[in-house]
Amino acid sequence: MNADFGTGVNRLLLPVGTAYLVYLALQPPPAKWVGLGCLAIVGPLLVGWLAGAVAGVGPWADDD
Repeated sequence: MNADFGTGVNRLLLPVGTAYLVYLALQPPPAKWVGLGCLAIVGPLLVGWLAGAVAGVGPWADDD
């Protein structure tokens, strides 16, 4: 099996998951509180992922 299998899915997991949490945060309680609580945890990961993808720094930077 190819070592790069699922790379596209892995790259989309964090942004799609964050978008879903934003959707939850916009819903009425209790889904709102679940979405906000999870965003407090996932938010810093999204910032790190963006820094790696855009600026090339951090653990998500491409090794090219």
